[in-house]
Amino acid sequence: MAMNRWARRARAGSLSLVITVVVLAALVAANVLASKSTQALDLTHGKLNTLAPQSVLAAQRLTSDLQVVGLFRTGADNGETAAEALIGLYAAQSSHVKYRREDVDADSTDVKKYAIKEPNTVVLDYKGKTALLTPTLQGEVDFTAALLRLESDRVPLVCWAIGDGERGLKDVNQVSGYSGVADILAKNNFSTRDLLISQVTSIPSDCDELAIIDPTAALPAPSVKAVGDYLAAGGKLLVAAEPWAKDAATTESLNAALKPYGLGFSGALVVETDPSRRSSSDPTIPAVTAYGRSPITTDIQGRVSFFPQATAITGIPETGVTATPLATTSTTSYAIAQPRAVQDLSRKAGDVSGPFNIMESLEETAGAKRTRIVMVGTADFAENRTLPPNNSDSNLELALASFQWLAEQDSLIAIPPKAARALPLALTQQDQSTLIFITGVLLPGLMVFGGVMVWWRRRVFS
Repeated sequence: MAMNRWARRARAGSLSLVITVVVLAALVAANVLASKSTQALDLTHGKLNTLAPQSVLAAQRLTSDLQVVGLFRTGADNGETAAEALIGLYAAQSSHVKYRREDVDADSTDVKKYAIKEPNTVVLDYKGKTALLTPTLQGEVDFTAALLRLESDRVPLVCWAIGDGERGLKDVNQVSGYSGVADILAKNNFSTRDLLISQVTSIPSDCDELAIIDPTAALPAPSVKAVGDYLAAGGKLLVAAEPWAKDAATTESLNAALKPYGLGFSGALVVETDPSRRSSSDPTIPAVTAYGRSPITTDIQGRVSFFPQATAITGIPETGVTATPLATTSTTSYAIAQPRAVQDLSRKAGDVSGPFNIMESLEETAGAKRTRIVMVGTADFAENRTLPPNNSDSNLELALASFQWLAEQDSLIAIPPKAARALPLALTQQDQSTLIFITGVLLPGLMVFGGVMVWWRRRVFS
């Protein structure tokens, strides 16, 4: 009887030992395979350790080798580890990314060739064109912006209307300024030029796009005609209006330029009553997560953007015009035509029922060209306070994609990099070996040892 009991215990102990050894072997094998793999899984909330879609696209569009030269000075805090970790993410997307590290104090050839003025500079050399990333400009945003410039043979020009109270690219005011848009355009290979639109009788032919953002005075008739002629010849326009304009003629002048396409701005203030489709604190700030199908919105479906103090886009597209509603309010929204006090925005008789389009794109064939227009019912959608670093919603992506679509850069539309991001932990081969030993051998080994000791004690003292 006692012998049977000991035999059963021995078999149970042997089985436990075998299972433990198998699990230990599996853990060791998994760690070794993981250490040799280039695949990674980013579990951070904002995908901080993953390149943004625009960065991935920029890397994958390389058709020749991109020589990346890190000219570092040996020493702590030289930025080398972070820079090389980031470069590695791009290299994982394209075999054309070739990196070499040089000592800035010993490599006089590269220092002279690229006119290096500061140590710890990263050089990007592509098809005979170069970009220098100094130590303060070595984030993902900077790297991708440099790639886009190197890859592009064309720099679209955005002519920015000024002189009639429009929002300005140089205005850094958080509430009204558009300096954030200027920064976005510069980093995505656009150039800009101010245009005194009230003084022109024709839009310059080198304007790839025209932006008219919330004028506070009516455009003169010659300017309206100039915009109309520009669009009829295949021009591109981004136009934004506001509700309750101080001078109704302002909205009317914008609508006159848009009349050939059948749409215009109502001028009424949209109020959103659906709590899931607006800012939690303000019914005059509609929120959108479901967008119309367009290259502009492909990458932001399901992501929220806000349209503060918006007016509705109304009308029926003319024959031959393809209109795509990009952002729409709920069926319970309504529009107030005449100004009221902020405390008196509840629905009253005469208010128009929704839903309303508050952002829409238009396209029409114009000979061998295509006329493209993006209409937005609020200029606030891209003011500084709605863009990073002040706001992390999708207004930035929506604004940038609009400019790219107007420039007929549909293939480049992708979510741009985050301004700040974490980088993967860079480990030396020794670090990796130590980590594998601890997680794959030492810890499981301690578990096995503990199990064996428990089994032995039970055998001896039972």
